[in-house]
Amino acid sequence: MNGNPNDVVFRVFCEVIEQMAFMFGEELETEAAEPVSEALCARMTFEGPMSGSMLLAVPDAMCPVLAENILGLEPDDEEVMEKARDALNEVLNVTCGNVLTSLAGEEPVFDLTVPEAATIDSDEWQALATDPNTVAVQVDEFPALLRISLNSSEK
Repeated sequence: MNGNPNDVVFRVFCEVIEQMAFMFGEELETEAAEPVSEALCARMTFEGPMSGSMLLAVPDAMCPVLAENILGLEPDDEEVMEKARDALNEVLNVTCGNVLTSLAGEEPVFDLTVPEAATIDSDEWQALATDPNTVAVQVDEFPALLRISLNSSEK
């Protein structure tokens, strides 16, 4: 494994969010991640030399901005909210793939599931924000929470 997984998650996510959504990430202490009443959380799993899961949670207010920036939609486009889940899922998918390559190298092959986004409430957000394995990133004016869980596997 190449590097601390949380450091890799932070670095890769900031690169992905900048390249895909033209948004900029900087370090945020998890304790500073303000409580969010409504959020969307995308999750996916992977198997290969390492198995595990990765998730990305963002406030609902960030989702339309992602859809607008990634898909080139206008703010008043009726499809913005409909496409917001797709945009969040795609950010997680690209982030997870790049994190795994950074951790394991170019050679290993991983099977990734399709990311699925679901609404989480303020209690779930707070539990994630206070988890010591969570990486918090300030993306423009929005907090984003990421967590990777790794298990060794014999593949």
